[in-house]
Amino acid sequence: MHRTFADDKTMNKYSHKKSYSGWWIAGGVVLAAVGLIVWGNHSASTLTTRQLALSCTTDPLTRFHIHPHLTIVVNNATQTIPADIGISLACMHPIHTHDDSGTIHIESPVARDFTLGDFFAVWGKTFNQNQILNSVVDASHTITVTVNGSPVDTYENTVMHDNDQIVISYAVKK
Repeated sequence: MHRTFADDKTMNKYSHKKSYSGWWIAGGVVLAAVGLIVWGNHSASTLTTRQLALSCTTDPLTRFHIHPHLTIVVNNATQTIPADIGISLACMHPIHTHDDSGTIHIESPVARDFTLGDFFAVWGKTFNQNQILNSVVDASHTITVTVNGSPVDTYENTVMHDNDQIVISYAVKK
């Protein structure tokens, strides 16, 4: 079949519209991404610290990023803090671990005073002045907490800061 000049004009007219539709789609995707980031930051600011700790987040939303270190000692035996606490295929919580080194990653869309209690809530384990994991205070045992070598009595309410060295000990009373 033989093309004419009129066919070329018609083809150019429609191909021009096709290129504009690509720009509209790209613009819509960018606008949606920006909207999610703004909405994510806004919605995070209305949550309590515990609700935020238990929510899911993404790396692009991270505005607050710290790494405290936690050691748990029960009857002189260091307990393993597992890798991937707070991480699943469907969700990454703002408080999580990547390995079993004891480093806690706090990567939140807003700066907050996250506590040990928030970490244990994400982990699904118990920690307070009367219990650490499965060890319960009794007449012969006690729980102590130190932050950077100094004793604290805030237990699950202990606020975590960047590079804090936190040690929770369950041991025989002296």
